[in-house]
Amino acid sequence: MSEPGPDGRIPVLDIAPTLAGVPGAREALAEQVARTCEDTGFLVLAGHGIDPGLPAACFAAAAEFFALPDEVKLALKVGELNIGFLPTGAQVIRTSRIAENRKPNLNESFYIVRDRAPDDPDILAGKPFVGLNRWPPGIPGFRAATMTYFTAMEALAQKLLPVVTTALGMPPDYLAGDFTDPTCTLRLIRYQPQPEEEADRFGFAPHIDTNLITFLAQSALPGLEVRTREGEWLRPPAIPGTFVVNTAEMLGRYSNDRFAPTPHRVVNANNAMRYAIPFFFGPNNDAVIRPVPSCVSEANPARYEPLLYEDHRRKLNVTNFAHRQTQPAH
Repeated sequence: MSEPGPDGRIPVLDIAPTLAGVPGAREALAEQVARTCEDTGFLVLAGHGIDPGLPAACFAAAAEFFALPDEVKLALKVGELNIGFLPTGAQVIRTSRIAENRKPNLNESFYIVRDRAPDDPDILAGKPFVGLNRWPPGIPGFRAATMTYFTAMEALAQKLLPVVTTALGMPPDYLAGDFTDPTCTLRLIRYQPQPEEEADRFGFAPHIDTNLITFLAQSALPGLEVRTREGEWLRPPAIPGTFVVNTAEMLGRYSNDRFAPTPHRVVNANNAMRYAIPFFFGPNNDAVIRPVPSCVSEANPARYEPLLYEDHRRKLNVTNFAHRQTQPAH
């Protein structure tokens, strides 16, 4: 079911038996997930059933968008909500607990969230962090390519949620109520080549993700690096057709730090543009995140107070994005 990565630290897991409902497959997979979550927090998924044409079309859509003139992209610039275009220089990861990041990331991004109609009840009610996607003009098929990929990745994430919950030592449906309307974001990214003279400049500075788990389709060029607990940086296995998956901050909270998220960064030393299409899967905005009972004991009391996920997202947005520095927190 699994193979180690080139260095033995990041496993390649075949999840096809679990998705097919083979008896005992989920429990066996959960054991492997638990082991890697207690180590690097990174794994590679094979046998996931996602049509390879879906990430390929999404990568193509990303390249087509970023090739647009700057004035077209800037017309779609993010506002109060992080939906749309984020130009280079607009994000500094100030909330990182593993590095003091002072310089903006060397990338430009385009954020896509759950697609809604203007008369969607959540839009009309003005719910926090709910807004309309900002679609670029003149790119036929962009919306379909990105949203088809978005929908497929959300479905895969939901199928893996019981595995993650089992890995925590809880019944497989224990966390289901926190993910009935999950916070999902597809971020298209184009990384510029890094200047050799700036050793402290990154495509994406060292950080941890702040959702539950992240899915990353394999990019054509290398760049992602993972920091081990010993402080070494390594690259996940680059196997075409697989997904790199990493744990994030909310899983660290649910697990009472048993599954602490692993720092990672992007170093684009390719002398060429590098594209990435990470899919972020997080709890409902109104979910209250607290350590699960299996990860709390008299000898290991809860390390976190209950946290409303909406409050968590609001703090991150205000702190890390330049366009929010002059706006009130809503």
